[in-house]
Amino acid sequence: MSDTFFYRLNRASKTKIIEHLQACDTSFSPPLSTRVQIKDYARKIECNAMRFEAWKDDKLVGLVAAYFNDHLRRIAYITSVSIVEEFVGKGVANILLKRCVDYAKSSGVNKISLSVSKKNISAIELYKKNSFILDIEDGSNINMHLYINRGENMSNCRDFNIEIKDTFDHQYAYGFDFDIIHPYMINSFKPFFREGSLLELGSFKGDFTKRLTAYFDDITCVEASSVAIEDAKLRVGSGVIFINALFEQVSLPKRYDNIVLTHVLEHLDKPIEILKRINDEWLAPGGRLFLACPNANAPSRQIAVKMGLISHNAAVTTAEAKHGHRCTYSLDTLEHDAVTAGLNVVHRSGIFFKALANFQWDRLLQTDIISKDYLDGCYKLGQQYPDLCSSIFLMCECGEVK
Repeated sequence: MSDTFFYRLNRASKTKIIEHLQACDTSFSPPLSTRVQIKDYARKIECNAMRFEAWKDDKLVGLVAAYFNDHLRRIAYITSVSIVEEFVGKGVANILLKRCVDYAKSSGVNKISLSVSKKNISAIELYKKNSFILDIEDGSNINMHLYINRGENMSNCRDFNIEIKDTFDHQYAYGFDFDIIHPYMINSFKPFFREGSLLELGSFKGDFTKRLTAYFDDITCVEASSVAIEDAKLRVGSGVIFINALFEQVSLPKRYDNIVLTHVLEHLDKPIEILKRINDEWLAPGGRLFLACPNANAPSRQIAVKMGLISHNAAVTTAEAKHGHRCTYSLDTLEHDAVTAGLNVVHRSGIFFKALANFQWDRLLQTDIISKDYLDGCYKLGQQYPDLCSSIFLMCECGEVK
């Protein structure tokens, strides 16, 4: 039987939509019929949604339905994505999503949002493949979105001074970060330091910057939050150049022998583009990039998955999303982005074996239970098992400029 499909817009009648949704009922998670009256839902889709349809002969086999009625905010919402089971895996959903995105672009929409069950891993991967990014967890669902029609830089839409604020249930940074992770990061980085200049991308309030001043006299910091920069200037002093700018827009006066990007990449809307700027524009010949990110596979996160607190290792939690996280890296995905940007990955490691959450470490460090020898043991064990560390670390050098 031929796999020729015909793609149409708004051709299906309410009856065809009902038949299709009933055929796909159990492919929804949970089944669609447990959440809505399918006939009423089909009527709502027919009357109010743009319908991107795939047909096989006279049968509706694929449907992406989206509401384009939030004209004030220019937001579209995908309410349903469904493919008849026998046609799953043939690329139909991917084509329908792209047709929906193309329509949104032509209609002046700025953002497409959707909600998906945490358990529907295949759907989550489909949306990620189509450049949707994780937003927040909402009960049993995950909200995702795709920004469009706002130029190349989505960061213009964000308030970085708000993102750095602590929330009622989560801090932007913990004592564990400053007192434990920062010193061990320096230990991991310093064997690879090159003499000369250093560029720190994302200096926050200058805590890590201050540690770097012991090794470099020529330091430039680029930070998106004006509030953080004011604190950093007070903490670090006048010997460091601070630039309040977005990485996507900043123009720097030279190339640097060392570039430090620690716990920042996961905040970026387009991380590969910034890594490419590092490779093509900012890293001096023979220079080195020190790239560190929180680790999706840290035991503390894996335990949280088993406890049902987060859906999967790489999930972006509600609190993390409020602080600007766009993804959670593991060693393989971090290396993928670095290599895709053209960088040469020379060294890969982990920083500090970690089985407790940051807030638990903060409480524990106030006692005499944890000794310096124990902390050193966790650091050394992390080098042996990098995939079980609090942070993952890549040391990269300049690759071919494309």
